[in-house]
Formats: sequence, C-alpha cells, structure tokens
Amino acid sequence: MITRLSLCALLLAGNTAHSQIKNMQHKNELTMDTVQQHKAAITEFYEQMLNRRQLDKIDQLVSADYANSLGAKGISGFMSQLTTLLQTFPDAQWTIVSMAAEGDKVFVKQKMTCTHQTPYLGMAPTHKSLTNEGTGIYTFKNGKVVSHEILTDRLGFLQQIGILPADIAAPAKQEQVYFIDRFTVPAQAVPEFMERVNYNRSFIRQLEGFITDQVYQQQENGQFSIVTVATWKNQASLDNAKAKVFEEYKRTGFQPAEFYQRLGITMDRGVYQAGN
Repeated sequence: MITRLSLCALLLAGNTAHSQIKNMQHKNELTMDTVQQHKAAITEFYEQMLNRRQLDKIDQLVSADYANSLGAKGISGFMSQLTTLLQTFPDAQWTIVSMAAEGDKVFVKQKMTCTHQTPYLGMAPTHKSLTNEGTGIYTFKNGKVVSHEILTDRLGFLQQIGILPADIAAPAKQEQVYFIDRFTVPAQAVPEFMERVNYNRSFIRQLEGFITDQVYQQQENGQFSIVTVATWKNQASLDNAKAKVFEEYKRTGFQPAEFYQRLGITMDRGVYQAGN
C-alpha cells in the first residue's frame, strides 16, 4: 500500500521529470532558433553586405572580439582582406551555393564572379570574366562572428587570370612533392587540433617553394578523420620547410608528440610524387 509520504514523493518526482523534459525541449528550441539566426545572419552578409556593399552594417555581424588564424583582430581585422578584395575586383558578386550549420558554426559553399579590371599581383587588367568557388566557415559567439576562414581554389583563379599557365609543364609537375598527413582525432579534440593546423598552415604559406595546401575531414564513429595535403615545388623545398617548422616549434615551445598524446590523436604521414 502506498503511503501518503511515498505518494507525495512520486508526485514530486513526476513534476520534476516533467519540468526537466520541458526545459530540455525549450533548450533544443533555443538551440535550433540560434542556428537559424546564424544562417540568416550569414545570408544577409552575402546578399546585403557583400553584394549590395552595405558594409556599414558589418558591426551587426562581426564581434569586436573577432580574431583569425593570420592574427587579424576586431572588425577592422575582418574587413582588411575584404576591402582589398573589393578594391581589386569592384564588380565582385557572391552566390551561396549551399549552406549548413551546426552548433556555433555555419558552413557555406560559395561562388564568386568578377571581372579582372585592376592590376593584380603585377598582372595588368585583362578584363576577363573570372569565377572562384570555395568554402567559408564562420564561428559565432553571442550572436556574432568571432572567427572565420575562407578556403578557395587559388591555383585555378591564378590560371584563369593568366598568372599561371592553364597546363603546368610536366617536368615541373614531376618535381612537385605532396606532404600528406592523416590524423584520427576524437571529436572533443577537433577545435584545439584545428587551431594548431591553421597556425601551421599560415606559417608554411610564407615559406619558399610552397604551392598550395588543403584540409579534408569526415566523421567516422564519433571520431574525425582529418587529412592535410601540402604541395611543394620540390623535395628540397619540403626539406627546408621541415627545418623552418622545427625552428618555429622550438621558438614557441610546441611539442608535437605531447600535443597528440594529450588529445588522443593518432597520425600517419607520407611524402608522394605524381606518377608518370
């Protein structure tokens, strides 16, 4: 027989459980609302601020705490590269090909079209119509963008303008080497790991013999498989880059082995050349 005390306990437990469920539902609704707000903000950024040049509204999107992997900070840091791009290609227009969002991040597959109307990297205006596809990754905090990264086909863009030949000579291709790392990264370690990857990428891009780099990732059974590919002019360039990176690690006190062990990351590495 259920006593009055135990009956009260059951009623209280039922009320508590119901309240927890309502709170969880409310939290999920808020999360979904926030994700939708992030997507709407990025849509407005492309359609209004970029394409209609309503750049006076940029402080509505970008946080004063903004920072990127190249060291640029604040709204002025966000605007620096964008301003240069718009000055160089004043008729540039962007299209959002697709968009996805999860948590605090919005992922955009974008396409830019423009005309080569002003000097670019020493190349006189060709008045060619250009296209450039890429991916934008925007990270939000408290409703505003605190960091972002744009990955584009830089090689293809330079080939369209004519700075690089459309068909790179075979001997040069045969000398190129591809430094490929494959990392298995626990999901909770991905943000810290990618921060280190982006630091390394910004560093090696300044080195002699660097051509291009890419990062690819996919989720597998709760972990992420992340592949980085850096293309170098030749083996000598790669050897020099390794020495420079080692010096940078020593200067900053970074210990790769300890870093990977602490985060539970495993890695396999190889150096490849194109086949004949």
